Amino acid sequence: MKRAILSLLILGLAGSALAVDRPQLNSRIQNLTAQFTAMEQNPATRIPANKLARADGIILLDRTKGAFIFGYHEANGVALARDANGRWSPAGFVSSEGASLGPQIGGTKDFFVVLMMSPAEAQTLTQSQINFGAKASATGGSAHAGAVVMVESYPVTVYSEHNGIFAGASIRGGSIQMDKDANTVYYGHPVSANGVLFAHAVQPSRTENALIAKIDEFSR
Repeated sequence: MKRAILSLLILGLAGSALAVDRPQLNSRIQNLTAQFTAMEQNPATRIPANKLARADGIILLDRTKGAFIFGYHEANGVALARDANGRWSPAGFVSSEGASLGPQIGGTKDFFVVLMMSPAEAQTLTQSQINFGAKASATGGSAHAGAVVMVESYPVTVYSEHNGIFAGASIRGGSIQMDKDANTVYYGHPVSANGVLFAHAVQPSRTENALIAKIDEFSR
């Protein structure tokens, strides 16, 4: 009996990873596109057009964070890479989760844009896990932009728009993982990060093209 219950629990956990469907993933891209558009239309949070125009890789990340002494975060987003002809790839789905311990209380819902400013930096998107160096998260409630953090050995620029209040500061690292299950569901078959971002193994959907159009619009 115990073995049967354990098997059901394992199956349930495995099933939850694939619970998301393609319409939900389309909605996720649409939400990220709307957040990016709002960020670019706000002079206080707008990314300089010349920065966007020079980027070889981009991550859009929607993160929920809460804390009462013990903090946590979970995030979902997409990554895209630009080829030698200046065209953006289809979107590779990414996720992030983690925890930190420190003097903190409150909660935020943050939207981040991470810019990779060289082909070598963009290639880090093909890794199964993208590691960010430790950094301080300042007391929030207002928007700020342009923090430089390390990804592996490369400096990348992170722009963010904060909604909510996060009192206190913590120093911690973090990571972003390619969401293989979401990519499989969205593109209809297993596909690697390299296949999505660099090898032209899939074609962008209408929803992805709308996001790409917005990135190009605000790059001018």
